[in-house]
Amino acid sequence: MSRAVGAAPRSTAPSGAWRWALGAALACVILAAALATGDLALSAPDVWGALVGAGDDFTATVVRTWRLPRALAAVAFGAALGTSGAIFQSLTRNPLGSPDVVGFNTGAYTGVLVVLALVPAPGFALLAGASLAGGLATAAIVLALASRAGIGGRAFLLTGIAVAAVLGAFNTWLVYKTDTATATVGSVWAAGTLDSLGWQQVAPALALLGAIALVAAAFAPKLRILALGDDLARALGMRVTLVRNACIVCAVALTAVTTAVAGPIVFVALAAPHLARAVLPRSAPILAAALTGGVLLSAADWIAAHAFAPTQVPVGAVTVTLGGAYLTLSILLRRR
Repeated sequence: MSRAVGAAPRSTAPSGAWRWALGAALACVILAAALATGDLALSAPDVWGALVGAGDDFTATVVRTWRLPRALAAVAFGAALGTSGAIFQSLTRNPLGSPDVVGFNTGAYTGVLVVLALVPAPGFALLAGASLAGGLATAAIVLALASRAGIGGRAFLLTGIAVAAVLGAFNTWLVYKTDTATATVGSVWAAGTLDSLGWQQVAPALALLGAIALVAAAFAPKLRILALGDDLARALGMRVTLVRNACIVCAVALTAVTTAVAGPIVFVALAAPHLARAVLPRSAPILAAALTGGVLLSAADWIAAHAFAPTQVPVGAVTVTLGGAYLTLSILLRRR
């Protein structure tokens, strides 16, 4: 029997709630593994007892003071980068539209380096402000240079890549020109790392990311309309320029806050939306990319911290490896 005209389509298995539950469960499992593993291995009851205040003081210090900030940062930063990538890919209507491809996170890193070079022992607020200023300034330059083609044109991506190359060279020069201590911090930061993060850095970052995420969530329905084209969006009464600029500011801010704390972690913003579309098709793209990004960065950070023990590698090195392998595999599969 044919379906009645106007009847709502049945929900399909690929977009079912079980996939969301599986993704959330996977994030919780990785989070628990991050809290339990390390130089001092802990059991699940030990971790739970430390979280609820039922364990001994030393175990509580290990879990809540040393490991929990890093574990939460991995989830939150991955979600922020995934959200940023989904916003840019929606605005540009291009699968390569990502803050790390068009150079916005490089600009955010430039802002951090300038502050590190000029201000001794800067606080988080100053670093976050410099990171946001650098990212927004880079976005403004790229948009101005590619204004004729628009944000959805190929010129936008090419301009972003060119600006990122110039900023990358400037960042390298800046690192070489500063003192040894600043150069060391800048070089480690350039790879992207979550090592040695405490509540002093993570707590304000989580608060900022939460506030930005709420604004981004408010604009998520408008992104779907923008994806249909500017003319249709204007016909529906949308102020296209205002909405697009607000979305760009949100996406850059999410990347900038993450960069201020952990450095420029690449490939998560690019790969998370792709993985989300493959694993959670026909779902809310922003939320799906956030969940996928959180799982991806959490897994990468656990690998960085424990797979090469006793040596730790920067999480950015792991995300580059995983992202490159994923993109290569995707290209090979599409050719078949």
